[in-house]
Amino acid sequence: MPQGTLPTSLPADNTPKTYSGTKLVTYILAVGATGIVPPTTLTNVAAVAAAANTLTLRAAADTFIPSGSTLTFGTAQVITTADVTATAAGAAVAIQPAATPIAANATATYTNLLEVPVAEESNPTLTDQEETINVHGRITPIRVVNGKDMTATIRTLGGIDDPVVKRLITRGMSISPNNRERIIWLYPDGFALLATVNIGAPTRQAAAGNSQRVQVSANLSGGLFWANLNDPTPIWEAVNGN
Repeated sequence: MPQGTLPTSLPADNTPKTYSGTKLVTYILAVGATGIVPPTTLTNVAAVAAAANTLTLRAAADTFIPSGSTLTFGTAQVITTADVTATAAGAAVAIQPAATPIAANATATYTNLLEVPVAEESNPTLTDQEETINVHGRITPIRVVNGKDMTATIRTLGGIDDPVVKRLITRGMSISPNNRERIIWLYPDGFALLATVNIGAPTRQAAAGNSQRVQVSANLSGGLFWANLNDPTPIWEAVNGN
């Protein structure tokens, strides 16, 4: 029997770019973060045309959004080019020219916890920096030299078109202190680790099937903290040589 033509209107669809390939989740804190912003709904107040360079954002509670943040409204993404605090009344923010129109009342979810996508490997390792002697056949620490140290390898299957991977590569291509990041590792049992690290030079890898990998090192360069999220009121505890 005769067939009709294909529908000319395509349904909206989008493959999520932020998900983890391991139960250990790795986050990068947004630049300049002084606290953790949980997932917050942002509403686009008025319709935005393609190529527009401003939009107005509304949030139930005041939410600081730094410049360079990527916001996804359905299948449309915009990148902010100035700091803004979204309020219940709405606040205008400068953006890179919008690639596609954004409808009024479209929503995006913002958090300053940026997940490393498809984290194939992420293995923070803490070591003791102590001087030891052998007493009666047992290794005994006698003096703390540098306290605790930490190194980590982060390997992701995400490409440079992902904003978090791009940021890791950009930091890794810079020298200290411009390669500094604050990273949070969250384990499925509720253990969390927060560290200020230097990101090492990225290693680009390939494998069968043309999959791509980006691998960087993360070496402790500042404070190191841990928290137990099972506690009634979790707090960050400093890790040191005391």
